[in-house]
Amino acid sequence: MFKVGIIGVGYVGSIHLEKFSCIDGVCITAISDVDSAKVREAKLKFNVKSTYSDHRILLEKADLDLVIICVANHLHHDLTIEALELGHNVLCEKPMALNLKDARAMIEVSKRMKKTLLIVNNFRWDYLNPSIFQLKSMIDSGWFGRIYHIRLNRIRSKTFPFNDYSRWNLDSRLSGGGVLIDLGPHMIDLGMWLASEYRVNAVLGSTDQGLLKLAKIDDFASGIIKLASGVSLQVDLSWSSHHKPSWKIDLFGDKGGASLRPDEGDQGNLKLFRLENNELKNKKLDENSLSFSHEKSLQQHVVECIQQNVASDCSAENAYAVLESIFRWYKSAQSELYGQEEVYFLSEQLSV
Repeated sequence: MFKVGIIGVGYVGSIHLEKFSCIDGVCITAISDVDSAKVREAKLKFNVKSTYSDHRILLEKADLDLVIICVANHLHHDLTIEALELGHNVLCEKPMALNLKDARAMIEVSKRMKKTLLIVNNFRWDYLNPSIFQLKSMIDSGWFGRIYHIRLNRIRSKTFPFNDYSRWNLDSRLSGGGVLIDLGPHMIDLGMWLASEYRVNAVLGSTDQGLLKLAKIDDFASGIIKLASGVSLQVDLSWSSHHKPSWKIDLFGDKGGASLRPDEGDQGNLKLFRLENNELKNKKLDENSLSFSHEKSLQQHVVECIQQNVASDCSAENAYAVLESIFRWYKSAQSELYGQEEVYFLSEQLSV
């Protein structure tokens, strides 16, 4: 039996509870949260054997194959280090840390302790499955030729109540930033994964308060990331806007193109294009010609990687590359929405 412990059973933690509980051979044996009501609810719903109000007791007492860190961003580093040093494999929610020095320390401790450290990047499993895996297989097969540009768009509207600024994720000291550090890890990782390239040559980006007029934090972000392979990623993000919500992924290759529109309600909405005789034509997806495998969920992927001791695309090293791109984006923006203290904070994020 693969035994899982979860620290933090709020909104995100409850998703992990639900997903892991559906996997054959997996047992959620311990949970911890400072909110006793959430602990009681999770214990009853998922029949959890051991519950704790103090995560340190869970880490010291529980016999676990995996610990999941689902707490506020500023706590990711400390709790991950604690778990690793006590001999646990760790799956930490994104972003892995609030600065590169802490992120590097997490990687170093995982290597010293010879334990697995993975970072959550779940969009390809939870929202784009199986279309994104079909697209990835076609990229790797050479159907699109040389990939030179990937455009990723995630625009939301009214994510937060406009009169509620008490949330920890609207405090840059606790969250590390706004929409860029919230949605950015998912979308940037997705682009890098599709391009099979996590090395970055250059980042140019902008941020804006958007509709969050009372919070010194980014509600909108737009940027270009130039990967070492030559592929450019164009990423646009927004929490709240006077705009129709949209989610778009467009891929440009010298032999073909593709688009995904998850916001249109069809996860299988993968469209392929080729320019033939100066006329753009839709091409049909031949699923029989594809050779790809995909897990049903991120959680299943994590369990299999640990059980089989195989590498994962959700590695801490890949997450570090994504995080570095985000902080370079913030530095590039030099946004006026940050005061002097926040500008100093952003410079600290980039220190290694």
